[in-house]
Amino acid sequence: MVFFRLATRTGGYMRRARANPITGAAGGGFSRGAFLCGAAGIALAGWGLTGHSDADPVSNSSGPAVAKPNWTKLERRIRGRVVRVGDVDYGSAKQVFNTRFDNETPAAVVQVANTDDVVAALAFAAKYHLPVAARAGGHSYAGVSTATDALIIDVRQLTGVNVNAGQAIIGPGHTLYEVYRELDRSGLAIPTGMCPDVGITGLTLGGGLGFESRSYGLTCDRLTGATLVLPDGTVAEVSATSRPDLFWALRGGGSLFGVVTSLTFDTIPATPKDLVQLTFPGEKAARVIAGWSTWLRSADRGQWADVSIDADGDGNVDCWMQMVCPAGTGPRAAASLTDAIGVHPLTLDTQTLEHMDAITQLAGGAPTMPRASFTNGSDVVTDLTPDAIDRIIEAITTFSRAGGTGWVQINTLDGAIRDTGPTATAFPWRFHAALVEWGAYQPIPHDTALNWVTAAHKLFAPVSAGAYANYLEPGDALARYYGQNYPRLAKLRRTIDPGNRIHTVLTA
Repeated sequence: MVFFRLATRTGGYMRRARANPITGAAGGGFSRGAFLCGAAGIALAGWGLTGHSDADPVSNSSGPAVAKPNWTKLERRIRGRVVRVGDVDYGSAKQVFNTRFDNETPAAVVQVANTDDVVAALAFAAKYHLPVAARAGGHSYAGVSTATDALIIDVRQLTGVNVNAGQAIIGPGHTLYEVYRELDRSGLAIPTGMCPDVGITGLTLGGGLGFESRSYGLTCDRLTGATLVLPDGTVAEVSATSRPDLFWALRGGGSLFGVVTSLTFDTIPATPKDLVQLTFPGEKAARVIAGWSTWLRSADRGQWADVSIDADGDGNVDCWMQMVCPAGTGPRAAASLTDAIGVHPLTLDTQTLEHMDAITQLAGGAPTMPRASFTNGSDVVTDLTPDAIDRIIEAITTFSRAGGTGWVQINTLDGAIRDTGPTATAFPWRFHAALVEWGAYQPIPHDTALNWVTAAHKLFAPVSAGAYANYLEPGDALARYYGQNYPRLAKLRRTIDPGNRIHTVLTA
């Protein structure tokens, strides 16, 4: 779960500038007739994996001569566009949300127009031994979709939302806000996050936590099918009955298996909401976390809340919460929550809003946010014991005393998330209490923030079960994100991508 945080409060709600990650997978437009093109079994026709007659050999001091990519040939084979180093718009084409990655230099960005373009791009990458990363929203915490020397497959032109009999087929190039807006026309939604310009595909593949997760589960729990172009160029229609191995992996396993060009979801009703924000004395933060955890045990699934602890840089912390629940129930839910905490809030603000107005408010008031620099990490905790809570408070307070203005956000993993077993999908954290996110936002330098996040991990290690796949941290082991599901996921990855063509910042 990720929100937007700025330095000031607007309309009673903290506008957060925090970016939700896309983990590199994504996948044209359904309404434009190109969304579901291609049939299963399409291979690397015309791009043989041996021979380099169309390429110029270049020397390689560490091994035999390798082929220099013939970008002109790729340009002739696709309907979309290849943006190369030196092109006038290369800088904007490689740009992602986090400005920290502006110096990355991908080999090229392929702006695909349909699924056939994705097949051609993957074939080209295989021929020339290029790592591949897909981009939709470009919000990866680790900058996966702008990686140096990788071929970036940009799917943002693959759009379209088609609703039929309660299901929605969605193009992988859409942002969360666009998905909400289009589905709302039919009075429908799917459970996702709040960051408006995060890509729907990356969020889904990593799991997808949001304010309706207690009611309806993760975003990936509503996924019923996908079209996936595998690293060898095969186009696979994936569902519970067609390639169930891949269907299992796409629901929480991240972007390790190819490029998605279609997503099909079971929808939920779009309903009016009460939004409630509460602030508490910073010195009561541990009590707030404990009371929130107690409240969740009996709270109706339609009621959701998280806890944020912010360092002020002067050695102190701010403590605040936001709650989302059905329209008209906010005051009663807030009273129940504060009773469980046992501390009177400093402020309490409630708004009743129609569905899209609530989405816009939660997104910070606009469908997009300005680019910024930030550094994040996460831990999953099995139980919010007093020891675990004390470690959270110690980590953020220590950073504040050192002049840091970072945050900790704690999100629940209960409710409908637990209706699915921990091995039924690749997302493993079904019987755990909470996700703890550590983060620091500009102007805190990356090195300073990284040192703090690393220290927080070390302090929290005795109570940590792992981390969230949508909050990748470079150099981590894959196993940290997938728990007991790692062996199955790793085995499938070796089968689907034996050459490790799909780029990742994680280690085996």
